[in-house]
Amino acid sequence: MNDIRQTSPFAQFMSDLGWDVDFIENQHIFRRHFPFVGNFAKMPRPNFPLSISKLKKYMKSQNVFRLKLSPFLQTRSRKYVQAKKSLSSNGFSIDANPFNPTTTIQINLERETEKIFQSFSEAKRRGVRRALKHGVQIYETSDIFSFIAIRKHQYRPLGFLITREMQCLWENFFPEKATLLLAYTKEKRAIAGILLLISNKTAYYWYASALTEGKKLFAPTLLVWEALKVSKRKRCSIFDFEGIYDERFPKASKSFRGFTKFKEGFGGEKVIFSENFTI
Repeated sequence: MNDIRQTSPFAQFMSDLGWDVDFIENQHIFRRHFPFVGNFAKMPRPNFPLSISKLKKYMKSQNVFRLKLSPFLQTRSRKYVQAKKSLSSNGFSIDANPFNPTTTIQINLERETEKIFQSFSEAKRRGVRRALKHGVQIYETSDIFSFIAIRKHQYRPLGFLITREMQCLWENFFPEKATLLLAYTKEKRAIAGILLLISNKTAYYWYASALTEGKKLFAPTLLVWEALKVSKRKRCSIFDFEGIYDERFPKASKSFRGFTKFKEGFGGEKVIFSENFTI
């Protein structure tokens, strides 16, 4: 099974953002040119085993001054130890600033819906009820611009930087591989949203954002609950929260602490991936 970052829609998304897309052993590697220094490359979540000699040959032929790699391996996998040893013995070092999440929470969607809800913490179940009591309503929509507006407001004054990336992502995944959920007040104002990407029966919690009003009304909690139900209806088996705090990288994932506590409240299983590597 491939991670979503090794799919054709994601490759086209990266191309639209200006990256060159190459292949090594039928897996995507993304390259970007920097004047005077050469090319920077990254290979997100490739399956292993992977030929290290072919990677080095690629770096030489493309004048790559830095390569980052995030193996699609869980630490409990037998292949993990072999891959780590192979990479380390061939000049790769562990990347202190991972470019892909190294730890996440995944929720099993093959259970009954009520059992999924009962696996929430009491605080999260209460949050769902409070949002409903406040009249928050969740709709599946194609109104990506309302969601972009929410994210821009949340990340102001630099919110304008996210617009192009979100539009490119939407254009390459919607409608078959993306679902947008927006939360509205009783007065029909959009106050929060979640963008799900779907691949290989996995729903990825890719982007989430909320206005201050939305947070006060517990809209983010209700959104996750609705996202789980929508993902289940779309025949997904796994809901992936796409990253939580990783104690192996305390500085790099420091900003993850707040939303890690939020995500942990929905139950699920902690999944630890291989470290990212660089050379």
